[in-house]
Amino acid sequence: MKITVVTGRDGQVLATIRQPRGDSKSGPRFGFIAREPGHKVHEIELPSHMEKMQSPEELHRALKEHLAKAGH
Repeated sequence: MKITVVTGRDGQVLATIRQPRGDSKSGPRFGFIAREPGHKVHEIELPSHMEKMQSPEELHRALKEHLAKAGH
């Protein structure tokens, strides 16, 4: 599953959005634009062990670690 992640200067995850399944031409597509200096937008394949996380805080912590290990 594709996910878009916005991080701040310190690598803290600020926001996430899961991309809708299916053909993006058949429906709306949502995303983020990083407007603040130091903010970054990452489009990644969400690791399978994170797909069922229910807590946003838990997901954001796991994504911060994942992005740091991946060199994002």
